[in-house]
Amino acid sequence: MSQHCGRIWNGNRVSLTLLIGLALANLLCIPARAMDPGLDKGPEFYDLYTASIPPYTAPAPGGGVKGTLVPVVYGFLEERGIRFRASLLPWSAAYRRAESNPNALIFPLDRTAVREDKFHWILPLETTHYYLYGLRGYAKPGTSFEDIVRAGDKVSCTRNSIQCQLLVRNGVPDANILRIEGASIPERRNLIVRKRNYYSVFDPVVYERLTTQNGIDGSRLIRLMKVGEMTSYLAANKGLHVHALNKLQAESRQPAGD
Repeated sequence: MSQHCGRIWNGNRVSLTLLIGLALANLLCIPARAMDPGLDKGPEFYDLYTASIPPYTAPAPGGGVKGTLVPVVYGFLEERGIRFRASLLPWSAAYRRAESNPNALIFPLDRTAVREDKFHWILPLETTHYYLYGLRGYAKPGTSFEDIVRAGDKVSCTRNSIQCQLLVRNGVPDANILRIEGASIPERRNLIVRKRNYYSVFDPVVYERLTTQNGIDGSRLIRLMKVGEMTSYLAANKGLHVHALNKLQAESRQPAGD
């Protein structure tokens, strides 16, 4: 009897080992999202980053964000059922977070060759025209980048900004580019007035709005040549969850022309 039971136990042991092996193999083949249905839809909220770039975006009372582009972006996301938390940060910080956070959206972000493969480009927002500005009394009308390089002067820009990329695109050597971490437009203007450097690149609309808003004499600088124009977008991190990406890339439900 003991031999018979032993044979049954050995058989069961073989069967159990086989069953356990098959079960583990099946578990390994099940995608992670099938084990957690919540992963199918991504996070409950996405992070929407922007910076103070009036009149397009600016701080609002109570910690919110206002500006001409805000209702466009908010309406677009709400129409598609994308829940988000908006944060207004210094530009360099907003850009870095949007680049590293897979649940991130950012606006307004100029679309460039350097950035092309780093983001999903969701919604075109605004075409911006950028100009070189110089210190009045030092910079002369008609000043070119060749003149600036020849004089050994520097052109300032905010690190990770389109202004820095435009300078490179226009052939300005790195030695003549002053990249400043997190520098606002008033801060770059003040550096020029203090003669720390003599040139920078601005969007005239934003420059005039910020200098007026902050009670700063914008006429201390003169507008020189146009250095480029770019279209800004609502963009998404390349790792954005496919469920959200499909929603964002879907056709608008609004009638044409609205």
